[in-house]
Amino acid sequence: METHIVYIITNSNRAYLEVGYCTDMPTRLQEIHHTSSVLFGSSPKLSNVVYMELFESREMALSYHNTLRHFTRMQREKLIRLKNPNWLNLNISPAYRDKIEHKKVVVYA
Repeated sequence: METHIVYIITNSNRAYLEVGYCTDMPTRLQEIHHTSSVLFGSSPKLSNVVYMELFESREMALSYHNTLRHFTRMQREKLIRLKNPNWLNLNISPAYRDKIEHKKVVVYA
């Protein structure tokens, strides 16, 4: 069974919030990096996946994707903060994940 993913990706400054849909996240990230560097040299480097929602059906995923695309920036930020309050990158490669020390982080807001 194929998993359908609706995601929000941003750059390191959080200036851009792009909504996307895919079935294979690592491949999609490679496409995003390759396309942005080839076509637009000075474009923002979208690399931080800050929100992901998984669906079993393609229709539900595309419907949700369409809904998120029409959200305002404030609505998208609120949605991200509900699931990922620290805006952490949710898509870390397995090789890098093994090297990270797991520490408790305290955030003051």
